[in-house]
Amino acid sequence: MVNKLNLRKETEHFTIYYNEIDKTCINKVSAVLENNYNKITNHFNQQLQEKLTIEIHSDLNQLHLALGFPNAPDWIRGGLGIGKIVIASPLNPPRGSEFDNVLNTAVHEFVHIIVNKINAATPRWLNEGIAGYEAKDNDENWIRKTVKNGLVSNKIPTFKDLDTGEDFETFFKRNGYPYSYTIVESIIEEFGYDKLCNFIKSPNNFVAAFGITENQLQNKWMEYIRKNYLLM
Repeated sequence: MVNKLNLRKETEHFTIYYNEIDKTCINKVSAVLENNYNKITNHFNQQLQEKLTIEIHSDLNQLHLALGFPNAPDWIRGGLGIGKIVIASPLNPPRGSEFDNVLNTAVHEFVHIIVNKINAATPRWLNEGIAGYEAKDNDENWIRKTVKNGLVSNKIPTFKDLDTGEDFETFFKRNGYPYSYTIVESIIEEFGYDKLCNFIKSPNNFVAAFGITENQLQNKWMEYIRKNYLLM
């Protein structure tokens, strides 16, 4: 049984539900969401039609229940419920996270809402890569170190390796979050947001979006990370 969240804060675009224990972080949660709203909705040319519900759970078991995954791994910081975003409390970060990671997870999940409005069948690597890139919710040093290690050991995944569908645990184990971040980073640097948005609409049609094949895009990404992550 999920505990009832008995406090509420309304902002222009969001309604945040929480408990007394999390009162001191709510202004920061609402600020980070509103401060990112225009940037994200402009990048992807999508607006919310009504206020989006955010739930904050300080108890991680309650977080997992609210997400519908009672046995979720203990690193999970948040996710999408039905018509709402559910996140851990920044005041009680899950394993491997700190306050700011959890705070920006609210933005990460909001980006998923926006991307899913364009195409609910967006591949996991693309969806997670966009959310991670826009929200900056993962540690930059961790991303850099993971990608560099992959390059040194010659174990860089393909896009297909990272398209794990609903299986987010395999995606995590394959270091999908740091790799997909850099894939999207390389796409935005090379092609810009308009072409990225077209690609979201037809994510299997690489030629229509970018004028190159999937293998060619994969090679461009490899060049990008060698240049930007191997020598740093």
